Amino acid sequence: MFHGYFKETRRPIYAAALVVPFLVVYHIGTAVFHTTYINGADALIIRLFSIASVNSMFASAVVLAVCFAVWQIRTHASWKVDSRKVAAMFLESACFALVLFYAFGWLTVRFSFAAGVPEQQGRLQRLVLYCGAGVYEELLFRAFLLGGLILLLTRWAGLKKGRAAVIAVTAASLLFAAFHYVGPAGDPFSFGSFFQRTLGGLYFSGLFVARGFGVTAAAHALYDILVGLVLA
Repeated sequence: MFHGYFKETRRPIYAAALVVPFLVVYHIGTAVFHTTYINGADALIIRLFSIASVNSMFASAVVLAVCFAVWQIRTHASWKVDSRKVAAMFLESACFALVLFYAFGWLTVRFSFAAGVPEQQGRLQRLVLYCGAGVYEELLFRAFLLGGLILLLTRWAGLKKGRAAVIAVTAASLLFAAFHYVGPAGDPFSFGSFFQRTLGGLYFSGLFVARGFGVTAAAHALYDILVGLVLA
């Protein structure tokens, strides 16, 4: 069953199978609650599309679907999915989420580094938003930004892959942290929360490099949900 598990589950079709349920909860939930407050990464992608006169609340989902399709076709990988491997990926993602949750709990107790929990929405509405945050923030900051920076630094700047990865991971993690304070719905800035989110960015960047988009996005969503359930 698990022969070649780590290599096989990096395939695009497995990433899609893992993250689609989170997106279904997010998009159906935001429609049911008639909320005008959506995940920031989703909002940014929608705004970028609106500049080109493409206005759709599902713009981010379309972008992700196109990315999955192109990625899958370019890799010439099989379209078959083993549901047992998807279940194992979910458990793997949950373990990564728990590691980060307890690590940040340890930091918060000893150093008062807390990111805080937003209060704008009810608990269920926040959980819906967290499902989208995990996927779309990983799409924006890891798949696009981190991947793009590594490509830029290696091919255009001529840096070795290891050095390029260190620079790209650091820059992407800082921008990921800063993103949470931008706009009218952004959190009030504090050094503690910025530091914690930078560490979170480093953690998810490392996970992205090691395990790919699917596990990273699911771990991010599950971590946010844990925060929403326990700290709300």
